[in-house]
Amino acid sequence: MIVRISHFWLTTRFLILFIIVAFIGGSENLWSQDSKDKDELPPGWWQLPKLDTRLNLGGYVKLDYIQDFNPIGSPDFFNTATIPTDGSTGSSANLNAKETRLHLDAIRGTGIGDIRLYIEGDFFGTNGAFRLRHAFVDIADKWRAGQWWSNFMDEDIIPATLDFEKPAAYVFIRQPLIRYKHALGSSYIAFSIEKPSKIGQQPEQDGAFFSPIPDITVRYRHNRDWGHLQLSTYYALMQYRYEEGGDVNTSLYGLNLSGIIRILGEDRLGFQGVYGPGIGRYRGGGSTALNEDGTIDALTEFGIFFSYEHYWSKKWTSLLVYNYGDIDNTLGQPEGSPHATGYVAANLIWHFIDNAFVGMEYLRGFREDFDGSRGYANRLQISVKYTFN
Repeated sequence: MIVRISHFWLTTRFLILFIIVAFIGGSENLWSQDSKDKDELPPGWWQLPKLDTRLNLGGYVKLDYIQDFNPIGSPDFFNTATIPTDGSTGSSANLNAKETRLHLDAIRGTGIGDIRLYIEGDFFGTNGAFRLRHAFVDIADKWRAGQWWSNFMDEDIIPATLDFEKPAAYVFIRQPLIRYKHALGSSYIAFSIEKPSKIGQQPEQDGAFFSPIPDITVRYRHNRDWGHLQLSTYYALMQYRYEEGGDVNTSLYGLNLSGIIRILGEDRLGFQGVYGPGIGRYRGGGSTALNEDGTIDALTEFGIFFSYEHYWSKKWTSLLVYNYGDIDNTLGQPEGSPHATGYVAANLIWHFIDNAFVGMEYLRGFREDFDGSRGYANRLQISVKYTFN
């Protein structure tokens, strides 16, 4: 434990030193004391003396008490794909603080616009180890390089569930990418190339899956005062190379329509509909499977998601989430392969001070397999969270 802590602090000091050194230099002095007073910086930000660099160190601490009334293979988060369908029973209790999060944000003014560096992590690594969530560099709010939410998903509709996993049939993935964003008034269009996935059902003939090209994604975001609408698409290519020679290419693509609509004051209605062959790669699943004759085909999937966040008052909020998705299974898949998942969640949260809350959430989900067998899981979660900057 002492060695791990020592390595953590050495790494942290190195990152801070790296940022300070990287942001020193002869750029246009847009954010120095001569051009912007410290009092004008947003709360939680501070400026390095005599430099053009602003820093923010923050994160939060979150403790979850989880009571499962049915078996599920993911005790720290509600992953419906791990619900058993063999009729097993049993309950269990769990506590963890793995969602606790830390981030470092640095912005420097330059002659071509602001350059931003962002690093974030939590403790959902192996045995509670610190792991990387986000790490990227932004240039002038146009170019982004690093690890971030996929350009195919809509990160602004992520529901404020107490559960860490979020809905099942829902585009939700962070991965390395290079993205370009072009403003169109208050709206924008963005293009990216992203890390591909090589998960698929293995044919009987020896070989391996490859990704000849990166995933290519495009999104259009229409922003208005009432909320936003987003349409995104992607194209990917998976290749299986046989050891005896020859290969098979499978094209993958999909559409994702999503948005947020503000209604009744601060209330928010979120929605998403996603469809396409191979979109399982954007939920950590597989993209291809086998037909009855052993040939490779893309797995076509469909998913819908709705959420409604209601503000009872400044201190009390609630969230209701519904999610359903299914897979057009191929005849060569095992009978125990997932076919459909569903998810309902509802919570009540008390924001007892500005930066902290305590909340309770009920979750119910199901999993249905290709052979028709089903399993259900019910969970009660109580969470306490404090955010700091």
